[in-house]
Amino acid sequence: MQKIIDIPAFNSFYKQLFKKLLLTTTLVVVISLSYVFFTSLNVTHPIISNIIVVLAFIKTFFIVRLTFIQLSKIIGESHKLSHVLTLFGVLILLIVLSFSFDYYALYVLNVDSFKTSLTGNNSYIRLFFEFLYFSLITFSSVGFGDIVPISVSGKVIVMLEVFLSFFVLVFGIANINRIHVNK
Repeated sequence: MQKIIDIPAFNSFYKQLFKKLLLTTTLVVVISLSYVFFTSLNVTHPIISNIIVVLAFIKTFFIVRLTFIQLSKIIGESHKLSHVLTLFGVLILLIVLSFSFDYYALYVLNVDSFKTSLTGNNSYIRLFFEFLYFSLITFSSVGFGDIVPISVSGKVIVMLEVFLSFFVLVFGIANINRIHVNK
């Protein structure tokens, strides 16, 4: 016997999810792209690192707001495991990618922000990959120690990412009883 997918319900969930994610995702993308401007200045003034930290706080606030207020409404309306997994997958991707940009910008502005084996002649893609790796390791709380924040700005941003990873985990566990698995 084949299952029939309820297309209107399927589409309405993703439309609702897209609407809820639009503001936060746009804000995170704009903040991440603003780092291109900061890094192109070729200035190592500490105020720029502080601006990156402030932007990371703003981003964290919007992600927490999205998770706690908006997405709890979505979970309240849709109890399907596939919807919840999609929701958390997008949320985790958003967090890991956005913090990768934070780390990358801090490193480009001041290579002394992180203790790492990277050299100054790495390509932009290689550097971003290294900080994408670092962000994923930080989010998962593994922490191998091959990249370590040295500056206060770097440490604050790492703390924000760890806070978000625990927040997402606790939010998921707190709502686990609301999830239904279709058999």
